[in-house]
Amino acid sequence: MQFYKNGFRGGNPDIKQAAPNRRNRGVNEPLPEKVDVLIAGTGPAGLCLAAQLAQFPDIETMIVERMPTNIIKGKADGINTRTMEMFQAFGFADKVKRETYWVNQTNFWMPDPVNPQHIKRVGRVQDVADDSSEMPHILINQARLHELFLEVMKNSPSRLAPDYSWEIVGLTIDETTNDHPVTVTLKDASGVNWWATRTVRANYVVGCDGAHSAVRKAIGGELHGDAAHQAWGVMDILANTDFPDVRQKCLISS
Repeated sequence: MQFYKNGFRGGNPDIKQAAPNRRNRGVNEPLPEKVDVLIAGTGPAGLCLAAQLAQFPDIETMIVERMPTNIIKGKADGINTRTMEMFQAFGFADKVKRETYWVNQTNFWMPDPVNPQHIKRVGRVQDVADDSSEMPHILINQARLHELFLEVMKNSPSRLAPDYSWEIVGLTIDETTNDHPVTVTLKDASGVNWWATRTVRANYVVGCDGAHSAVRKAIGGELHGDAAHQAWGVMDILANTDFPDVRQKCLISS
């Protein structure tokens, strides 16, 4: 109803009116010298924060990524119910539900004791408890999830977009000032001007740049916890099979 609060106007209600003070993003436009918030990394965490801050054009936000574009193949695909509730707040939960696979059940398979060369189903459980959430547990390609966040940013008053091909190589904090005390050094990661660097001053820097975070290393932070030495993969296939649970989530022990 907010869209019609002050009378009807034509257009897509998901596309907000562009703020007059938004950043000019021309092809040859230089990086800004100062921002309020600089986000490192365009994974789900970084894009989620950027999509949220993009709704407030008075907060000058910048998000950088060393890769040249959005990812094509994702590194993970499972979305839990609480995250789906968050997508509902962003306005694209219904789109996600329409496009994705809902994990309604989980099946467990193990070697058949009678015939160890074969496997048999040993259990089946409901994936999401009835009183847990109105949202389903779903599977979606991570690249598509990124696109949904990028669309929210594109349609925001800030018209925010990532600055790709820029990698953080240094970070210093000037504790003598409150005026953009963090200075971030960025290196051109495009391979064209590999020697080129730029500095951007910020009030806040958020490290969403993964397990090997350059932001965390720059501030002397440590990664706490244990490392899991496991290998896993995601396959995008068209399966020709008579496996009875092929369209359901299965845990198969060999």
